[in-house]
Amino acid sequence: MQNPTKPFDLPDDNVASSSSTIRNPRMEIGSSSSRMVNSRRRISLSPRKPRNYCPARVGKTIIDPNKNHTYLLKNEIGSSSNGACHVYKALFSKYSTKNRAHTPSGHVTLKVINRIIFVNESKELQHSINVSKGYSTTINLIGIKNNFNTEEFKCVSLPYMSHGSLRYILSTRPDKKLPEEFIAIALKEVLIGLQDELHLKIDSRVHNTLNAGDIFVDINNANGEMLIKLAFEASVYDSEDINVEENSNEEEDISRSPPFLDPKKIAIWGAAPEGAIGPKSDIWLLGITALELAYGELPVTNSEELIRIIKKIRKKKRFPISLEKLLIVKKKGWRFKKTEHNLFKQKMFSEKFEKMVVKCLSKNPRKRPTAKQLLKSSFFKKQRDIEKFKQFVLNTEENN
Repeated sequence: MQNPTKPFDLPDDNVASSSSTIRNPRMEIGSSSSRMVNSRRRISLSPRKPRNYCPARVGKTIIDPNKNHTYLLKNEIGSSSNGACHVYKALFSKYSTKNRAHTPSGHVTLKVINRIIFVNESKELQHSINVSKGYSTTINLIGIKNNFNTEEFKCVSLPYMSHGSLRYILSTRPDKKLPEEFIAIALKEVLIGLQDELHLKIDSRVHNTLNAGDIFVDINNANGEMLIKLAFEASVYDSEDINVEENSNEEEDISRSPPFLDPKKIAIWGAAPEGAIGPKSDIWLLGITALELAYGELPVTNSEELIRIIKKIRKKKRFPISLEKLLIVKKKGWRFKKTEHNLFKQKMFSEKFEKMVVKCLSKNPRKRPTAKQLLKSSFFKKQRDIEKFKQFVLNTEENN
């Protein structure tokens, strides 16, 4: 048995010297970043990580030097900070000073970043930790359970969310779409989290990165209870199956031209016109999230195309059968007005859903509803079959 009073760190494998690395001009934002680009606090990126760099390997154990709790890394489930921070499912064992023994206490999510190599990203993560400390884990918000530093690593422990984010769940489906009734269930929980935890009358806080990658689902194996929670600040990360071999096809990537904007960065290119200056900017992002969930993806190559889609939806007060075709029609001009009309002719969604999204995407933030007002709308007040949504999530897992 290891000496619990002497914590250890994991070795870094094949770490290149900083002189051989290059500066990374981009920063992963959206669901994989704890801060927005337009934040007042801007920190430059550390040199790009070596190609084969891994901060910790599955099967290894990290010990909290302050409390001597242990974290056995089971498998890698995501990343953040442009890949500098690795995210693991870990078996947490609590250390008892009385018995001088460790007791397995369930699984947690553990974020691990090398704070020596990735200095700036570590500072950014620490800032997110400081903000998150004011928010404990609730039924609708993912808070942090613990955070600590070893000689090399900064670690953040979070509640384990068994099925990952909505974006990850939908990525396993052919059409990547979420049925309208399930959108209502998921976004209702998000709105409750915003109303009860962030958009308060006193000390109101903006989420900044709200999107499908920040909405997580957990189903308890023991009692079958399903929870839908919103990640915030330090609990935000990109949920993905790192352990599956990547089957890259360069020809397929080249044929997809032009590429659509990265949904992980939606908090930037899909941000509210006024910027992230108040709770109403989160409501805008809620509307953008609803569109992504309904259509499977937002087929835009720049933010101007997104605004063009939103303007059309506002004007028609209903949704087209295809966002991509709507953009093509616009580019071809007046001759295709009839084609555009046909895109809106077929009913794809309920009027209540379309009305809710249009309100969220009002250009004037004063005209957007609050989280509390949205929860009172007929779209969210209607009873939904939560058990059916749970089966949808479980079936996603079976199809993998």
